[in-house]
Amino acid sequence: MNKPSEQKKDVRALVIPLTEYPHMPYWATLKEAIVQLTVAQQAVAPGGRRKTILVFDEAYRLRGMLALKDVLRGVEPKFSQKYGQGIPVFWEDLFAQNAKAQLVKPISEFMSPVAATVDAGDSLVKASHVMLDAGLTLLPVMDGGSVLGVIKLEDIFQEISMAILSM
Repeated sequence: MNKPSEQKKDVRALVIPLTEYPHMPYWATLKEAIVQLTVAQQAVAPGGRRKTILVFDEAYRLRGMLALKDVLRGVEPKFSQKYGQGIPVFWEDLFAQNAKAQLVKPISEFMSPVAATVDAGDSLVKASHVMLDAGLTLLPVMDGGSVLGVIKLEDIFQEISMAILSM
């Protein structure tokens, strides 16, 4: 049987604090974001590798999220037709065609909007439902209107699976 404290575990228990998660202002360049993501991918931090950058405005309000897929879309050539002629065969072609101009653009041009958030006091069940409903694997955690950090679907899964296996 589960202990009462395990049954009442909330999002705050699994949050990765903002201080330990990549975040940048919306005017940072795509190249700066690539540097930050590269460093984050190489560092094995508590909670695993970081694959997304949280994007903030001047008042530290969350404006969006820049995931690896957003970065790759930013540097890929804009084809006249999907999978049409002109697809680069070599990396050098990819970078020569498009990336240099793209790298100096602000990340606000490439980021995705925030699809959902949860409050730090919300249950893990609610967080998992929000993530599944929105198709997310990472969710910003709010505390009094400010971003406290993020919670990852894999961490919620681990908690739920441990609870199920201890029944």
